[in-house]
Amino acid sequence: MRGGFTIVGLLVVIAIILVLYALSFESLRGIQTGTSEDGSPVQTNKGRMTDMFNLQQLMQSLNAGSLGGLRSGDGFPRPSAETGRAEDDTTANVYSLLIARRVVSPEALVSPLDQAWVEVATDYDWGSWQGSDDPPWDQRFSADLEDVSNVSYAHLVLYGDRDVHWSTRRLDSAMPIFSSRGPQDGIEDTDSLTCDPATGRWSGHVVFGDGHVELINGAGDAVRRGRGGEDHYFRIDDEDRHRDAILGFTSEMTSDGPILQWD
Repeated sequence: MRGGFTIVGLLVVIAIILVLYALSFESLRGIQTGTSEDGSPVQTNKGRMTDMFNLQQLMQSLNAGSLGGLRSGDGFPRPSAETGRAEDDTTANVYSLLIARRVVSPEALVSPLDQAWVEVATDYDWGSWQGSDDPPWDQRFSADLEDVSNVSYAHLVLYGDRDVHWSTRRLDSAMPIFSSRGPQDGIEDTDSLTCDPATGRWSGHVVFGDGHVELINGAGDAVRRGRGGEDHYFRIDDEDRHRDAILGFTSEMTSDGPILQWD
């Protein structure tokens, strides 16, 4: 008996395409969402456009895979689900696994605006784990902001209650999942490689669980506001249950929580 697409399957695929098109259209309309200090619109340059598309496509690829049932198991791909070890949920492993699962390309993880030492992983080894007991990703992939990194973008730190937004595939329009890197504790500083070296101001893109992207000008606006008060994207605000939004680089994951790295 020959296999093939069913009518229901085709309708599901068409629905996914329409959803992604709608999200892309809204993001394109919002390219000029930033404002300068005097309140006038800020035109997004080519580098910002690249960042927007990289982050948008990363999130939409994850959501499309989930909606279409292209992956087995629960939630987006995460290292600890493969190894059973929570300490494996570091930034390097998260992105290397996403590359190995063909969610994103190595080139799409590097921003043309990055001031740190960032290089595309052109020698990514797609078969380094084949036939072995090694984790199913290239362990040479680097996310070290003190040396060389193969990725520019921050991600939701997978620790505590906050990782439910990663594990349950929630299309949450208020929960940030990936972003341009930001300054430590959300404090703008000319010494931070994420801020403008002349003014110390930060601006960048943030992509949310439903796939929409926002351009934010000013680290003070990189927050969620709710009943619990302000939840800053670049600062841990919930030390107890870790259910806040925190976008950063995790160099290590310990039993006491993540070791965050900033530049």
